[in-house]
Amino acid sequence: MKIKYARATVALVLMAALAACGGKAEFNVSGTITGLSNPGMVLANGSDTLAVPAFSTTFTMPHQIPYGTPYSVVVQTQPAHMTCSPLTPTADSAGHTTNIAIVFQCAQNAYPLGGSINGLTGDGLVLINGSQSTPLTVASNATSFQFTEQVADGSPYGVSVFANPTGQVCTVDKNPTGIMGDSAISNVVVNCVAAPAAS
Repeated sequence: MKIKYARATVALVLMAALAACGGKAEFNVSGTITGLSNPGMVLANGSDTLAVPAFSTTFTMPHQIPYGTPYSVVVQTQPAHMTCSPLTPTADSAGHTTNIAIVFQCAQNAYPLGGSINGLTGDGLVLINGSQSTPLTVASNATSFQFTEQVADGSPYGVSVFANPTGQVCTVDKNPTGIMGDSAISNVVVNCVAAPAAS
């Protein structure tokens, strides 16, 4: 009998404690971030916002939420020159999962690199960007090109001729090198002329 009374007393104490604090447990909305190297990221869970410093690897939203309360964490503002995306679900209700742990992955923005080609008539022109590993084979008579691999914002690039087309010599005459900004580069100019006759 004493055990039953003791259990009843404990239950009453717990119920009173819950009632005193609104009757609901509260949860932190938190998670991890990978790859964040730039400032400016702002997360939001409804009206609850959090500015996340560069190089942060974890975050906790400023306000806890009661059991059963829906949450939905979004990137309200992307960091400078980067895009951060969720790797795990970012919306649920507190308490429906044992732990609210959201993962965001950030990567530097990247943009296309290309330009124009003048005078190309032969087959076999191959261009390469020194910061990448995949050469680009250009079709005969093409008047423009664009590398399949994009270049990260802030990264250097250097376009050169890896192989000349049959019967021609091509050179990169304008804007062969530079630093990728926050938009595509399309002003590299390649000129092709007939190869000198063999002596």
